[in-house]
Amino acid sequence: MKERAKFAVVSGAEYNESMVRVDYNTAKATGNVRYGKYFIFFQGIKEWIYVYYKDIIWAYHKLGDASRVLRRGMEGEIHSIMLVTKDKKRIGIPVGSIEDVVEGLNIIQKNNAFVDIGFSKEKEGKYL
Repeated sequence: MKERAKFAVVSGAEYNESMVRVDYNTAKATGNVRYGKYFIFFQGIKEWIYVYYKDIIWAYHKLGDASRVLRRGMEGEIHSIMLVTKDKKRIGIPVGSIEDVVEGLNIIQKNNAFVDIGFSKEKEGKYL
């Protein structure tokens, strides 16, 4: 029997599990991330972590070097979407390719017209 997915919110309020589950089941998978109508989902250790789009105030692309990451079999560059929430939490989501980053940022902006997209030192000072 297939085990049901478990969910945990990373920032903000917890939401009704049935609402979260429906959004997860209908979400679009892009790279390592699922984009629902209300939430972004990414894999945690034992559960799917979710973030409500309206809790995100800033999102940007971060390029990292896999040699610094302690994961077996990873080489080269790691593309991540960085999210900053209203409660000033910074969340890094490894997404795979640059195409996945572009698509993810577009989906985030589509679902939250007030999110600030793109990195700058001025934004870092403003949001953190």
